[in-house]
Amino acid sequence: MKNSKNNTSKSNRSPKVKNLSAIIAIMLAVVTLFQAGSLKSNNLNKEESVSIMEAKLIAEIDQFYTEEEMEIEEEIYLEMEEEQVEEVSIFDADNNLVASGNPTNNTELRKLVNQADYLSEYGNKRYFRLSK
Repeated sequence: MKNSKNNTSKSNRSPKVKNLSAIIAIMLAVVTLFQAGSLKSNNLNKEESVSIMEAKLIAEIDQFYTEEEMEIEEEIYLEMEEEQVEEVSIFDADNNLVASGNPTNNTELRKLVNQADYLSEYGNKRYFRLSK
């Protein structure tokens, strides 16, 4: 008879054990889902931080090239201004060289340029002739 009591008591406890096992399984599933969700959000935050870091790096690179381009453009403009320095040569009616130089720096040369006739220009140098 002891066997029959044990069998009935085991069979009575069996649904409770099954319910407890089911509750534990459900709780384990819920915990797993929450952990997976938090890991996924952490991964997204890492990806966002990487993209923010990438954006900062790209901005720094763009700024570097922009500054470098500005320096290059400034150098080009300075070179163009230096190249545009005007040199003149003034000849008399007998084709003898009277004066030569930059009229912006020399007032006498500038007066001669104003009195002379324009002959030609080659590169940055202009040629003038004084008439009699």
